[in-house]
Amino acid sequence: MSMRKWLVWAALIAVGCNGKLSVNGGDGGAASIPGAGYAGAGRAGAAGEPQGGDAGEGDVGFLGGAPGAKAGNGPTAGAPGAGAPWGGSGGAPPGPGEIGQDCVPGALVTEADGTPAKAVVKTLDRCNEGLACNAQGKCVPAPDCPSNGLCVLRRAALSGSGGIGGAPGSETTAPGGKGGTPNWGTAGAGFGIAGFGFGPTPNAASESGVVALTANESHVYWLEYGTRDALGNYQHDGALMSYSITDGTTAVLASGLAGPTSLKLSTTHAYVYLDGAPLIGTPIHAQLFRVPLNGGVPELVQDGAQPQFFAAAGSQPFWAAGKEVYTMGSEANALPTVFVSELVRALATDATDLYYYAASSGSLMRAPLAGAAPSAVGVTAISFALHDDAIYALESIRTAADTMGGLLSRAPKSGGAFERVRALGSGTPSNLTAVGDRYFLDVVPAAVEGSNGYSYKTQVLTAGFAGSDPPIRLLERNQRQTRVDELWVGTAAALYWSEGQAIYKQPLPTP
Repeated sequence: MSMRKWLVWAALIAVGCNGKLSVNGGDGGAASIPGAGYAGAGRAGAAGEPQGGDAGEGDVGFLGGAPGAKAGNGPTAGAPGAGAPWGGSGGAPPGPGEIGQDCVPGALVTEADGTPAKAVVKTLDRCNEGLACNAQGKCVPAPDCPSNGLCVLRRAALSGSGGIGGAPGSETTAPGGKGGTPNWGTAGAGFGIAGFGFGPTPNAASESGVVALTANESHVYWLEYGTRDALGNYQHDGALMSYSITDGTTAVLASGLAGPTSLKLSTTHAYVYLDGAPLIGTPIHAQLFRVPLNGGVPELVQDGAQPQFFAAAGSQPFWAAGKEVYTMGSEANALPTVFVSELVRALATDATDLYYYAASSGSLMRAPLAGAAPSAVGVTAISFALHDDAIYALESIRTAADTMGGLLSRAPKSGGAFERVRALGSGTPSNLTAVGDRYFLDVVPAAVEGSNGYSYKTQVLTAGFAGSDPPIRLLERNQRQTRVDELWVGTAAALYWSEGQAIYKQPLPTP
């Protein structure tokens, strides 16, 4: 969890994908494969002009973004844009990573050379987002799971689309506006994956597809917001779903949810935030529910609650709302009680204590789960994760080239200063999570200036707490600056991620 994530929940307007696939000048892509022609120089067409020679604007994106570029004759992308030119003269041929082209080969890359953040980072053979590298070293649409490599385990229903269609069109301008940034503090090692980040605004935003993603040791869990009809009426089909890591089966744990947008776990329940799914632009009805992890009837936890951070110690949840931190038992009909009266900016737990950053004192505090008075740990960290007897945090430094580099630091839980223990290479790191003996984080490298302004990437890295093997970059994709950027979760064997339309599984490489 990063410093940018401690705003009060705000509902996000998610936008569609902004991949980099070329489209064909005559034949459009099939339902799942865009056209493969070279990009041409054709003129910008009028809004809604069909494909076939000159560029025309796409339709409104599937998650409510501005008009997006067409992918052949397939569905439209959600990112705003003026349409993808095709078939003209002077177009550049597609390059490595694009559909039908060679995969980008993996390598060992030295980053942030000459700074304390200098690190060797391992990259994998890869393609552009949504594409997989096949046995022939070519980029193809990611196959459905099970598969030995990158695969799709779920394709979500989208408002007005009936499901997943063609690959997104070419990237053009930056996405449209968004709501607040999700938050939910980092969970303690062994007690759940990463924190709980909600962000409702007073009015409902346009949501669709996969809106939240998390996991525990045995399952991956996610929320699908549900769909609206052509008039914008919600269809009352929001769902909590799970995927068994062991046998690959998918189950619906709860259906008919009224606009689910955020999700976290204890060992017994899924805690789900709902916005009520009113008409877009009208006031939301915020509610916190919980659902047994083996499925069952959703149980209301708090009406009107707008939690900001979450952690769980086994079956006992903790969440921050306003100036209170609440907890409750796992038994049926348990009621929330105040655990700590404090405005906090992060939560994490281990088997004995709740750790939180206290906004009033600027200190990291420890409160025994048994109920004793909180005490200061002696260090300051707004974003942190727990592993064994240590507190881990991320540090950003400015390099000589005026870019950012990242480091992993550690301090004893018993108190003491942070010391740097691992260089992480280039970029601004955030969202540190502990998963068994591994940690995951995301990194935003320096912006790249293009013809349409600056663009940003989001990368996901993993490494072991022990040993000196290079961090592995598991994912690199275009940044949307919406909740989509944070739709990823790591497990002991794989990274799961989503662009809002589908959920992908990327196995961790084996030595």
